[in-house]
Amino acid sequence: MSHPATSGQPIGTTGHALMKSTLALGLLTACLFIAACSGKSDNDVIVIDGSTNMANGHIRLNNDHVVLRVDGSPDATISENGDLLIDQQSVSINDTQRQLLKSYYQNAYAIRTDGIATGKAGAAVGAQALKSVATRLASGDPDKIQQDVDAKAKLVKEAARKICQDVSGIQAAQNQLTPQLPAFKPYGNIIGAGDAKDCMNGTND
Repeated sequence: MSHPATSGQPIGTTGHALMKSTLALGLLTACLFIAACSGKSDNDVIVIDGSTNMANGHIRLNNDHVVLRVDGSPDATISENGDLLIDQQSVSINDTQRQLLKSYYQNAYAIRTDGIATGKAGAAVGAQALKSVATRLASGDPDKIQQDVDAKAKLVKEAARKICQDVSGIQAAQNQLTPQLPAFKPYGNIIGAGDAKDCMNGTND
């Protein structure tokens, strides 16, 4: 039985390269934060986790609230309308601070939504890679495998960039709240100075 031509590239090398590329895309956001990747209504989800290099604390979505947790301080809770509770006690805020807290809330929830989209896009890349390896090798045209996968991979990067934009939005709100709202200061370093930029740079690899 004759075997399809492989243009000098072993099947194992082709498959390994594709899987490495797909894995890198899948890990892109996972290395930065933990985002919910299911459609469940349960909102008890950590979207940024202190076990990563990105965060000095973590941000959790819980019962339609955003909960901020850092070592040595009580939990801070932000509601959709911009109310702020620290240790379950209401904090007095002005209109400007309320708008910043609402932006923080909206961007935190957007990470969850965009995390789901990124997970789905990553799964599509994997499926396309497997399909292309089978069909292109069978037809003796392995050089087009990467071409088949590239369009799907682009969708992963686009979805990941949206998460980076969400992180940037949290960072902007955090950086404005910290100097003007003393009660918020302990939570002002959850997103580090270069984290949003590093996230975006990671999508360009």
